Amino acid sequence: MAKHVNASNGFTLSDLTLEDGVVFEVGDEYQNDEEEFSFSSEVPLSNEEALNLLNMDDFEDEDDDNDDNKPDTVTLCGISFEKVKSKMTSVFGNGKVMKLVKQKGIGEVVPFDAQIIIRYMGHFEYRDEPFDSSFARGGSETFRLNQGALIPGLEIGILTMQKHEIAVFIIHPDLAYGQYGCAPRIPPNEEILFIVHLIDYVDNGSIETLENLSIEERRIFANVVKRVQAKFSTAKDCFNKQKIKQAIRDYSKGVQWLEEAELKNQQEEDEYNKLLSRGYSNLAVCYNMVNMPRRVCIACNRIPTPTAKTFFNHGRALFRMGEYDRAIEKLQLSLRLQPNNADTIKEIRLANEKQRKYIEIEKQLWRNCLKTERKAKVETSFEKAVREMCENFSGDAQLLRQPLPESLTPEEDKCIREHAAAFGLIVTTHRRYGREVTYLNKSTY
Repeated sequence: MAKHVNASNGFTLSDLTLEDGVVFEVGDEYQNDEEEFSFSSEVPLSNEEALNLLNMDDFEDEDDDNDDNKPDTVTLCGISFEKVKSKMTSVFGNGKVMKLVKQKGIGEVVPFDAQIIIRYMGHFEYRDEPFDSSFARGGSETFRLNQGALIPGLEIGILTMQKHEIAVFIIHPDLAYGQYGCAPRIPPNEEILFIVHLIDYVDNGSIETLENLSIEERRIFANVVKRVQAKFSTAKDCFNKQKIKQAIRDYSKGVQWLEEAELKNQQEEDEYNKLLSRGYSNLAVCYNMVNMPRRVCIACNRIPTPTAKTFFNHGRALFRMGEYDRAIEKLQLSLRLQPNNADTIKEIRLANEKQRKYIEIEKQLWRNCLKTERKAKVETSFEKAVREMCENFSGDAQLLRQPLPESLTPEEDKCIREHAAAFGLIVTTHRRYGREVTYLNKSTY
């Protein structure tokens, strides 16, 4: 009988070599509340998992229905395209693009010039594996229609789809890779089966149409909303693909359009504030991800309706700038709106910890520079404290800026600047809160 071992208590090599095997027991602390079969675009799927996810099981041969040895996974290998076509309809009536809807979508069909986000697999007849699969690369991919990015037959098929629809297409060689194919991957004169899941689309065509309007027409809020929503959707897709700088450009453009809009009534103003808050809030997240805390603060200050997310990102940026008191204040506002939020609690603890360390550094510097009689030459103990401060700060990945003690002598200021330069740091002075404050900065700030 297999031995049962609690994984949290550890195990030995002998447990792994038992003749009857070993069963690991995992406690509740390792469980999560996610849906059992939830899909993550970050985790590539095998071809079988993708086919099961897309519910392709009804393509199996009816003759095999009573076969007890039938495999649990689904495959398109060995299935005749002619048999699949018997369940499909022709998009044009000439049989060159055949379609079968596996899952109905919602809303309008895809516009002519749309930017689409799809998951897909491409198969040749009787082949073991797909010749192309977005699932194997991690999930969804983005294409712009009417730009030659996809073969004509697939574009034609996608233009018949709705958002969230899953469809199967069989495309004739005339609308695929033609009589010559595309060696070595695409054989000549080959029909192709595509399984497509349309996740979302952005109507870029409407944006381009609006670009042709007069300046006055472009400022009408009803026209602006459509442009902004499309631009924000594009920005969100870039963010999900970790293209943060492009997401920043798209969110910034959408915000600019909004701020140029002319509002006529309270309803438009409410929608304006909602969209503007969304744009600046997402900009704050992006700026934090690329270590641009000053821009985070600017974005957060322009949000008409602050949320817990606003205060969290504002607090995180201030923390990185060495503004510990203000950072903790913003983070506590976030925690008040979302009590027990683990990320906010963690950030408050980090800010408190860094603040305590800064106070200790400040005390150490003052112990070595505040003497009964100031000397022209900086003492060795002060130099040591400065060097330790610069070394610790340069190695701290969480901070980009840190304030320095006030009332330093010219010699002490020179000493700090020399040691800062040795660690690639910069000393700057700003007028803040009605007084001059000197900061130690990283070159990336």
